Amino acid sequence: MKRIMGFVTICGLLLVDCSHKESNDIVLHDNSLSLGGEVLAKENEWQESEYFTFENLSFIGEPQLLGFTHNKEEKIAASQMGKYGWHFWGESVKSGDFLRVKGTHQLTGKEVELVSNAKLLGPNSGADNHAPTNMTFPIGGMWKLDAYIDGKLFGSVYVKVEN
Repeated sequence: MKRIMGFVTICGLLLVDCSHKESNDIVLHDNSLSLGGEVLAKENEWQESEYFTFENLSFIGEPQLLGFTHNKEEKIAASQMGKYGWHFWGESVKSGDFLRVKGTHQLTGKEVELVSNAKLLGPNSGADNHAPTNMTFPIGGMWKLDAYIDGKLFGSVYVKVEN
């Protein structure tokens, strides 16, 4: 019994010692923003959305649901306005509805409105509806773009933005 108690005591001391070692936290020096190990897990969750072609146009998004015009070879650059045609498939999206796109930066969690009140103009390039837009990303990194049609989340696209 004394051996078991001794073993348990030694294991407990080892665990306490290990908990005092430095952690692998990431500290970003952007306005004193400090992010912990959860960022590493979050970073692995987000992957760039699929690239696909529909009627000779290149898109990033989810085929047969939503996407915006973008070619895999082209880079999206931070702080530079780009023109993008959002396209939607499905009967639930109607001409005259309004598109709003909210972007969330992966590491900072910062949310920005990238598109506000873009009117859907009807069928285009095989999609049931589309809206021409301009988008400017304030910083580089991975972004989640949530597309809302008349206030309801329609779907999300993940994109990589270069600095």
